[in-house]
Amino acid sequence: MSEQDQDFQSFQQHLERIFKDLEDGTFITQAEINDLRYACGLPRNSQVNPLLRDVVNGFGDALASFPTIRGEK
Repeated sequence: MSEQDQDFQSFQQHLERIFKDLEDGTFITQAEINDLRYACGLPRNSQVNPLLRDVVNGFGDALASFPTIRGEK
């Protein structure tokens, strides 16, 4: 099997995992969304949904308040 075939097979397995996550109701990452868009021949969406950005930032702020998350005891 050529290197190109191996790369294609690896990417196909990656896409199958993404679809399985979607079918299971698991959230996927922006990188995975970009991979799906690439596989469909669509350009990357460089716009970030402001609501999602606020949610992610909110989680980051909430997690940062826990001392064990920052490595403090």
